[in-house]
Amino acid sequence: MLDRTKAPETYEIDAVSLQIAEINNLKNGARLHVIKSETQPVVRLDFVFKAGKWYEPESGVSDLTAKMLFEGTANHTAKQIAEKVAFYGASFDNNHGYDRTEFTLYCLAKYVEELLPLVLDVLQNPSFPEEEFNLLLQRTRQNVKVQRQKNSYLATHSFTKALYGDEHPYVFGFDSNAFDNITLDKLEAYYKSRFNVQELEVFACGSINEPMLQYLVKNIEELSLQRSHSSDTVDRIDIANPKKHSLVEMPESLQSSIRVGKRFPLIQHENYLKLIVLNEVLGGYFGSRLMRNIREDKGYTYGIYSTISAKEQDSLFYIGTDVNYAVTDDTISEIKKEIALLQQEEIQEDELNTVKNYMLGKFLNDIATIFDQCDRYKRIVLHSLSTEYYSNYVTTIRTVTAPELRELANTYLPIDDLTISVAGRNS
Repeated sequence: MLDRTKAPETYEIDAVSLQIAEINNLKNGARLHVIKSETQPVVRLDFVFKAGKWYEPESGVSDLTAKMLFEGTANHTAKQIAEKVAFYGASFDNNHGYDRTEFTLYCLAKYVEELLPLVLDVLQNPSFPEEEFNLLLQRTRQNVKVQRQKNSYLATHSFTKALYGDEHPYVFGFDSNAFDNITLDKLEAYYKSRFNVQELEVFACGSINEPMLQYLVKNIEELSLQRSHSSDTVDRIDIANPKKHSLVEMPESLQSSIRVGKRFPLIQHENYLKLIVLNEVLGGYFGSRLMRNIREDKGYTYGIYSTISAKEQDSLFYIGTDVNYAVTDDTISEIKKEIALLQQEEIQEDELNTVKNYMLGKFLNDIATIFDQCDRYKRIVLHSLSTEYYSNYVTTIRTVTAPELRELANTYLPIDDLTISVAGRNS
């Protein structure tokens, strides 16, 4: 019988082993990665193209192109696509990112044969109907207009512009006139150039038996798209000296959105995993230093966080929060103070152990399902990481020391290198 007066035993996490995918190199050049699990009768299929913002000729083209694929094909209208997916209780969506664009199908395993032909039809036979394009353009412009009334949107937009420059694909969000010059012809041209079958990565995970695997191989192998490799050489000019301060004035706003940060090393860098631990101490979880100071002690905000956003061509570290406009400068001063403390003093052992235990526990929770594990595997593939990446992640968390973190804080977080962006009333 369970004795509830005793705490459960704790165990050290020495290593972690994610399920290894079976890789099928298909005749048309695509790669099919399969991770099997019989725990639930569900399947997820991710079709991942090198068709994100990084490759677009002008802002907004990649986003609209991906969305237009759902607006009709040679064989189905947009309504028919939506109705068939709903009929089978499935989900078929697009996730458009900075580097890649993904099309994801969730469905019961028994319905894969009914839905895969529809997915492939959407990917290879889009009709780009003009009427639907005009409606999509109208909705997108309206959505951007609404988003640009939010301080948080404008702060992140301004922050990334200050770091990367106005036209860089890693700038968050859109300018108000971003879609003024986009035409249907531009979307069709982008589709033909970037939706390339020889660069397609397909990730299949869930309840996949051998007959289903053969069915997936046969049908995806027949996917007819552009076959030649697209050029990965994109001329992107880096800003040698990013702007240190930017203010987007919102005279009627009672709040200010603050972003503070800088560019970080790529995910493959030898110090990247240690920097994740440093970030966690600073602002990565609810008990972090920024939360304890600026939320709990000062009461300036309901929440503040720091994060590292890893992209394929860069990584971005930033701190974000929303405060009353009157304490904007005080909040920024406290943020700098907490960074300075990391540079001047070693983290105490009990604090560092708390952070390590939290990170290890959260990681185990984040790989609990087969879909979670597939997401981690996908990251390894798309960022060209070692298969030991997550084992190294666990080892780094367990072994990184306070002196190492202090040195990293001095190397990668010099106060004078930080870019600060504010959207709100000028305090």
